[in-house]
Amino acid sequence: MKALSLAEQHLLRYGITEPGQIDLDTIAWTMGAKVRFRRLESCEAKITGVQNKAIITVDDRFGVRRARFSLAHEIGHWEKHRNQILACAKQDIGSVNGKAKAKEREADRYAAELILPRFMFVPRLKAFRKPSFAAIDELAAAFDVSRKATALRFADLSQMEVMLICFGPHGRKWFRGSSSWPDNWMPKRGHDPDNGVMELLFGKKNEAKRPHLHPASAFFGHYKAKRYNVYAHSVVSRSDHENREVMTLVFPETADMFLSSDAHSRW
Repeated sequence: MKALSLAEQHLLRYGITEPGQIDLDTIAWTMGAKVRFRRLESCEAKITGVQNKAIITVDDRFGVRRARFSLAHEIGHWEKHRNQILACAKQDIGSVNGKAKAKEREADRYAAELILPRFMFVPRLKAFRKPSFAAIDELAAAFDVSRKATALRFADLSQMEVMLICFGPHGRKWFRGSSSWPDNWMPKRGHDPDNGVMELLFGKKNEAKRPHLHPASAFFGHYKAKRYNVYAHSVVSRSDHENREVMTLVFPETADMFLSSDAHSRW
């Protein structure tokens, strides 16, 4: 069994073993940080601390679940970067494009481990026979976390071969594969008319009701992709017109898709 993270150790120290018990305001208080919610103009959340006391301020105009992750992110800063004045813009919290600063990535990792702890998340994840956004939404509701944060944790902790891909109007924006997904099966950068993503990006629908079968070559440029099919479940994750985004959860139709892959090292 993998060693518990600092965030998970903190949860167990206070006897927190169920998602509904993860009270972030109280957790922050046990660390000497007072939480307040109010409108912020230049950032989405910030923390100011002196010695062992801090004030965390979160703008909750972007939704309760988003605010919850932002609060967990600031708690991560207090744990990792104590006594530093840090203001986090929207693009700093939950960034997946690899451009975030090291401190922001550390705070995001701590937040995920605090509100989606492995020892609670994995047993619930294993209850689902196949990956889907229906499963992810059920987990998101149980942990009171956004669909995106839950989907990323799903990909990180799944023992199945799954990949999460985010598409924007101009093509792929980011992707995240499970630990068993081979690194030589990387998703294409551009759009493909056979994967159904453009229908959601440029149409009126917000999601597919269930995973659909597509040629693997619709998502991947691997030289053997034409031989296989993958299931893909796509949903709109950002709906504003100019920055519309679609997240797609992909997994193989058959278990032998990767048996002849040339390499399985991680990226």
